[in-house]
Amino acid sequence: MEGFTQSIDTAEWVLSRLESEESVAYAEVGSIDRESTDGSVIPAEVRSATDLSQAGVWWRLFADGSADYRYATSFETDHLEDLIERSIRSATVLDQRTSARYDRGTVHRAVHSGWTVGGSLGDFDAAEKLERVRSALADTTEGLSLDRANVSYRDDRIESTVLTTTGTTVRTTLERASVDVVFDPFDAPKVQRHFGSTAGSSFLESLPGRFEELATDVRRYVNWPTTDETPDFGETSEVVFGPRASAELFHHLMHYLEIDSVYLGSSPFSVGDRLGPPGLTIEDGVRSGSWASRAFDAEGRPTTPVTLVSDGIVRNHLHDMVSAIEEGTTPAGSVVPSLGHERPPRIHARHLDVAADETAPSRSDGADLYVESVEPPRIENEATRTKRESSMPPSVLYAKDIAETTPSEFENEADEQVFVFPIRLGNTIHDGERAGMITEGSVVVSLSDVRSISGVGIERETVTGTCSKHRSMLPYAVTAPAVRLAARVRTE
Repeated sequence: MEGFTQSIDTAEWVLSRLESEESVAYAEVGSIDRESTDGSVIPAEVRSATDLSQAGVWWRLFADGSADYRYATSFETDHLEDLIERSIRSATVLDQRTSARYDRGTVHRAVHSGWTVGGSLGDFDAAEKLERVRSALADTTEGLSLDRANVSYRDDRIESTVLTTTGTTVRTTLERASVDVVFDPFDAPKVQRHFGSTAGSSFLESLPGRFEELATDVRRYVNWPTTDETPDFGETSEVVFGPRASAELFHHLMHYLEIDSVYLGSSPFSVGDRLGPPGLTIEDGVRSGSWASRAFDAEGRPTTPVTLVSDGIVRNHLHDMVSAIEEGTTPAGSVVPSLGHERPPRIHARHLDVAADETAPSRSDGADLYVESVEPPRIENEATRTKRESSMPPSVLYAKDIAETTPSEFENEADEQVFVFPIRLGNTIHDGERAGMITEGSVVVSLSDVRSISGVGIERETVTGTCSKHRSMLPYAVTAPAVRLAARVRTE
């Protein structure tokens, strides 16, 4: 705790320093004390196991209505003074056309001790944790015919505070752990999964079951025949996205309900617009122990559920404090810190929950293709892709300035949004049943195709991972059922 005490003291010094600057209208300052474990295993051995620690301080300030973000691991006064001066100067010269306004009336005092179950990950050193991962992997893969099986493990135990110039003080504890797993059989497609949790050491206890899920899939794939010839899907096909593929579809679809996507000119969706068919309901929630959940966001706001879509209609956008004031609504704690805190926090969903349809008939009858899993999609619109992949100041309103500089050939950007999902694993469908296996090709989905969803399944799965937004790395989690829609299938 000595490092945490030092980081808190430094954060309080930075806050006081920013409060003394006349040009700084508002600021958030955070302290971070992180204990981490990194490692990798194969069934026969632990290849690496390392414990790390780091203390840091971050701040996001608004000067002359514009924002800047900094993260520092050196607490030397001269170094911090230099960073603060550069931070203020960077925000000032940004010359954002629409100045940000701030909520000066809401003050939070809160503590959240995390969602650990069965103890803390800090109760074990790196060697003990990685040996437990290795043992679970070895037990699961015994008897499987694999060319390769490996697991990368990472956890962070974080004590943090958020202080603001309007009086908020929030202290939280978060234990976030994950594994990236690869099973590569000799005679079946490679299986890759990410599993993540914020539930403490119970995550380690869950790994045998998680690994067995993959082993079950490998055994199933080994006995599944591949398609001998390239199917002819025609111009438009009826495609069933299984729960895992569906989760990825909705994860990327919900980026268009982040308010900065609207301000950038990339999203066609306003509140009240139809996004999907009647009956489609999507909530962004905060599940205890979920990989992507937090009790408070980077602004010190309590994280609360928000209905994004109900009955197929857009009901809300995701906001930060500035955009909520701009739009006359209330933020729900949707400003997610970047993993590692080196990059600015971004507006992002926490844990998306796509409702099942308990009365749904079979989703495969008359369909052409079942897609079990997909790779991350390519955004076809060059303007949107460039905006999302580029760095952006940590001020949501600056997105409006970027929109004004969009080249004229992309004036219809919001209406020309297309995802191309490479197929990781799928099957042709014959008489309503999954048939030959497909591991190549892609499914092309436009935003308008989502309105063609003709069925939502009953059984759901949860997918976790990390997502890049303006170079910030953000955790995401989605629980979704299978869906059926009309889309184009490319087999080349």
